[in-house]
Amino acid sequence: MTRLTTFERVLSLFTSVRPGEGASVLYLGASGFSLLASQLLLKPVREALILTEGSPEIRSYVQAAVAVMLIFLLPLYKQLFTGLADSVVRSRILRWVIGFFICVLLIFLFLHLAGLRIAVPFYIWLSIFNVMVVAQFWAFCADIFNTKSGQRLFVVIMVGASLGALVGAQASKYLIGVIGSYGLMLLAAAVLLLPLGLSILAEARVPHGSHNHEPPKPEPIKGFLDMMGGFDTVFRSRYLRVMALFMLLLNLLNSMGEYIISRAVDARANLFVALPEATLSKAEFIGQFYADYHALITILSLALQLLIVSRLFRFVGIRGTILVLPLFAILHYGALLVIPAFALIRALMIGENALYYSVQNTTTQALYLPLSRREKYVGKTIIDTFFVRLGDLAATGVVVVLAVWLQLALAAFFWTGLALGVIVVWCALELRKHHRGEIRKRLSNLPPRIVAPLPKVCATSGQLLMFSVPDVCFFDPDPGDTLQFKARLEGGQPLPQWIRFDRYNQTFTVRPPQDASGSLQIMLTASDYEGLEVSGTFRFDFGENLGFRVESVVT
Repeated sequence: MTRLTTFERVLSLFTSVRPGEGASVLYLGASGFSLLASQLLLKPVREALILTEGSPEIRSYVQAAVAVMLIFLLPLYKQLFTGLADSVVRSRILRWVIGFFICVLLIFLFLHLAGLRIAVPFYIWLSIFNVMVVAQFWAFCADIFNTKSGQRLFVVIMVGASLGALVGAQASKYLIGVIGSYGLMLLAAAVLLLPLGLSILAEARVPHGSHNHEPPKPEPIKGFLDMMGGFDTVFRSRYLRVMALFMLLLNLLNSMGEYIISRAVDARANLFVALPEATLSKAEFIGQFYADYHALITILSLALQLLIVSRLFRFVGIRGTILVLPLFAILHYGALLVIPAFALIRALMIGENALYYSVQNTTTQALYLPLSRREKYVGKTIIDTFFVRLGDLAATGVVVVLAVWLQLALAAFFWTGLALGVIVVWCALELRKHHRGEIRKRLSNLPPRIVAPLPKVCATSGQLLMFSVPDVCFFDPDPGDTLQFKARLEGGQPLPQWIRFDRYNQTFTVRPPQDASGSLQIMLTASDYEGLEVSGTFRFDFGENLGFRVESVVT
């Protein structure tokens, strides 16, 4: 019998795990840790630079330039994918993209050391880096796992990413005053080196039953839109079109919320530095605020990832979880219309971002699992970069109209956010419908079944006995699915205290009372990740001098 390792047993506290999956999850979790840690090391540097060399309005204007840059960058990425699509080493695309961003980061470091003003180009670069590298990482995860395995394991892989964000936020908070922005940039470049090797190890350790066996194949250029960055991959799929609109609107909401809090922080910083007893400069005040802000986001997102996400997936499914963040957005802006206080703005933005990085992020990555390899890499990259940044551009338009042209107070942004929240909920409902169709087209969930008889077990009273139900007794026909087991008496009553059942390894440990004899019918139930189950019973006899043997079968 194949047993779970100690690490896999720990993972089983949060999601269902098959034997052999622990190593790949560990390497992927460490890769996600490195990517998110590097991002959080650089975010305070970005915010301090843009708000000291510019202003909150310039911060929003710069976001618009990101979409323009992507128009030139995405065709290069499409050519990279076309050249590597037939490679049997699936991690090559991820490693090429990470290597490119490391080189650009080092160039920015040298320019910063030379005393040049890099706030605007650095903000653009980091905005692209934050979405593009993460998109490649999750496309790689979706490429090496099949649909059922990914739905289970993405929950715990995301924990590694959340831990990386937490460590990065805390490290940036304490290191920004010690090594400065130069040191943080160099440290982030060093941390980014880790996924280059970890991705290779992760790919090699995925078990056969959990692996995505779709063969890599060349991706020829098919048309003008494809030559312009593969946009036809999105436009030819209704599912991806709805996904693109959904992500655009979500990022529009989030970017508008970040403008609201940056405007509030800027006003708070101006009040602080005007105090006679102020000991921090405006840049230091803003840097420390954002370090604490991101740290609280990552702590809350980690808690949600550990305790909530897998349960949401299990009880309401991926399609139910899609609605969580849109509904929170309605609550967010509705509450601010009633109580427009700085503390509430801060608390609700922390909550919204935590939901985005945990519940929404995990759900979004899982939505790509049933798609083709081209849709996972090219379609996902275009959506997570161009359309997400297009949401930033839309947010910039909102800022220009409401704050610059009309010079309205923050209440106008709260009303706009509430209206957008309603639209996002409608879009989420459409995405649910199309995801259901995509799953039905590509995948069906079949219940587990009993394929071999369960044994009749005999044991001697007063003696310790351990026995396992063979793996071959239960079978789940869905590739990558897992079975969870529970044991009770045939009538549904709990097992006697002298019978213990290890649900991870289907192992019974029994010690019948001395001088006792009798017979029990034990019911063993196996359920898959979506709750479909099958039950079988076996007879357990105990008494004097029965020994341990298999006598017959009961099915």
